Amino acid sequence: PRPRADARADDRAGATPEEPGQPIAPVTLIQALNFPDGPDDHAAIEALRAALADPANSRVLRAAQDVVTLMAGRDIYMDDLPPHPARPDVWRRFAAGERGSAVAALGGIHQPEALQIAAAMMQEDEIFRDTAQHFLRHFDGLTARLVPHLDDLQIAVLADSRSARAFMLLGRVSGVFG
Repeated sequence: PRPRADARADDRAGATPEEPGQPIAPVTLIQALNFPDGPDDHAAIEALRAALADPANSRVLRAAQDVVTLMAGRDIYMDDLPPHPARPDVWRRFAAGERGSAVAALGGIHQPEALQIAAAMMQEDEIFRDTAQHFLRHFDGLTARLVPHLDDLQIAVLADSRSARAFMLLGRVSGVFG
């Protein structure tokens, strides 16, 4: 079973919906980055609403929704791409600005067909390529802002989110991880 963003209780875990004007709790943002499982996933829908209220979070979430939707149109579904988990320290190094072989483990999606289709989309579809590059930039910025404030379990939950899986796949085919 996949770890859940609410696996750890903290002071703010029950603070959904978020207070207007208050910074969103990391657990809520991580839940939003995984997106709702459907119309009955009320907790995830509330987390997404709360996260979308912040402009920086809104940009990364909308970019993630765009790439996930475009890839689903080519039968690449994030739920079908279980990542090989990178250690939390690798995520922390990436968040601190390290690139290349030092963070190669972040390219944890190894499903050959998905890699091939995503690479072809990046090469052949200008709209997808622009959308993917926009997403990669925003997710990169999100990791720099968010990961330093997360414990190891929260990083593992973030890394298993649909948004992070899209980041791992697109980052791998784009050469972000060396």
